[in-house]
Amino acid sequence: MTETKTLGAPPSRKQSPSLTASNDSKVDLEITKAVSGPLDQHPGMASMLHMGTNTGGVVTSEEYFTEDEKKKQELKGFGYHKFRWSSLWRPAEINSLNGKSFTFPIFRIFDTYSISFWLATLGFFVAFLSWFAFSPLVPEAVKEDLHLSSVQVTHSNMASLGGTAIVRLIAGPASDRFGPRKVMATLLILGAIPSGLAAVVGNASGLYAVRFFISILGATFVTCQAWVSTFYDKSIVGTANAFSGGWGNMGGGVTTAAMIGLFERYRAAGLSSHLAWRVCFPTLPVPCLLLVAGMILLFGKDHPAGKWSQRHQFSGTAIAIAQGEKVELDSSERAEYERTQSTVNEKAPAKAAHFREPNPLDADKRVATVDTAQSEPLTLARLLVILKDPRVWMCIMCYLLTFGLETAMDAALPGLTTTLFSSNTFSAVDAAYAASMYGLLNLYARPLGGVVSDILYSKYGLRGRVIWLLATSFSQGVAMIGLGFYCNDNPTLGGVLAFIFFIGTTGFLANGANYGIPAIICPSAIGTVSGLVGAAGNLGGLLYLGIFLAVPGVRRQKTLGTKFWIAGVVNAGAVLPFFAVLLPGKYGM
Repeated sequence: MTETKTLGAPPSRKQSPSLTASNDSKVDLEITKAVSGPLDQHPGMASMLHMGTNTGGVVTSEEYFTEDEKKKQELKGFGYHKFRWSSLWRPAEINSLNGKSFTFPIFRIFDTYSISFWLATLGFFVAFLSWFAFSPLVPEAVKEDLHLSSVQVTHSNMASLGGTAIVRLIAGPASDRFGPRKVMATLLILGAIPSGLAAVVGNASGLYAVRFFISILGATFVTCQAWVSTFYDKSIVGTANAFSGGWGNMGGGVTTAAMIGLFERYRAAGLSSHLAWRVCFPTLPVPCLLLVAGMILLFGKDHPAGKWSQRHQFSGTAIAIAQGEKVELDSSERAEYERTQSTVNEKAPAKAAHFREPNPLDADKRVATVDTAQSEPLTLARLLVILKDPRVWMCIMCYLLTFGLETAMDAALPGLTTTLFSSNTFSAVDAAYAASMYGLLNLYARPLGGVVSDILYSKYGLRGRVIWLLATSFSQGVAMIGLGFYCNDNPTLGGVLAFIFFIGTTGFLANGANYGIPAIICPSAIGTVSGLVGAAGNLGGLLYLGIFLAVPGVRRQKTLGTKFWIAGVVNAGAVLPFFAVLLPGKYGM
């Protein structure tokens, strides 16, 4: 088991400052002495910074907020931060309590916050490009080459989702323990191995196995969300995560055009279909995965404080302790803490040794946990608290329905358009290109979902985020019902693409809306909650594929769309109860 130390807090803020110290804990004893001493004993404590100061992860300022700055900080405490276009390229404005950025400087490419965003996005992008690389090749080449039946194709699609659900549950707690950067790089390297072995698949069983192990790349969703949430504050985290998730997820759409185009090029160069699809994997997905993994390890940063073991360095941790919260120190953090105690300076961890007792006039004021929390190792007690929160289950269910549908549709749409419109002028390649439009909607829809979520949060708090998530998730179900009945009539290509556009837009808006919630409701377990939510997305994919398999439909009998409207009814019906449970405000919204 991971060795941890718990930093406690005084039972009452009105009592003399003291922390409960265990006899065998040098760390707790030092903190007790530090906090119980005179107020001026530790002038080097971590103090608030001027807004807009980019510290590079080290709290060094000795200046306090002015009254105006306190008012601005109070507004930002409620999620308000005025957007300026210049913030996209100017230095990040930092919340000194936790080191996170209030702004989104994505065009300041040498800024630590921008680098972290782009590396997380790029890692997610190449992972999804490789994860879905089989889908466009199965109808055109793999099915014929391996002599697969339609049922075997569906089973291979289900295998490509099963591995991800398992690994996402592992990747979440691992991100909280070791940091999302290291976990993401590890996943990319491991995923490159089965991607390369795809070239030697010889039968259906081999295809199932390879696609199952390639699917571990889907767990990069968890690390992407956790990494971005580590660097961006609650007022902007919805936008940052939605852009990263949306643009990264586009890899699933780009891979259709990329793999089909590469396959056709190899065919034109004289390779047989049997060989051409096999060569595609070691020449595109594998190099991309290894290159980006190397970039993440070389240029990425674990946390605004630097190393993951330094994440409790900011003053928010000391404030959290004084407010009665517990902070877990794992073995690496304890070693870092003990190393820095020999020379207490501005770079020492901002535990209670760097914390002054608050002004008695402010005794009743509390800093929100979301502003002071850092990722903590998962414990059984923390997991039970997470699982008792209905807001967590709302995020899980909505992602199960929205991302689950996306993974199922990515696999099903090429076959649907081929079945409906195949002719001498509309080949399987044309159908794959038409279906790729669905994934490319991530370019704008997911980011827009996050932007709207942040705007609503600044005006209405968490309730605004929740209403937006539920409304968009429900709308996707309605759109699926419409597609199902339309396909059972006399569909046209334009009409089907219009429904696909509406389904993709509403579903991806919901995904973007979802990304801004875990960092607020469970700020000390972002990785774990993201893992639960992400795993649910893959289980949702299996749910939808199960519906598609159970009700395949036949075009001549005008039942080809039945599976879609059934899926839509399930979608809409599963969302409705959360409107009644969460909106009355019982859970602090």
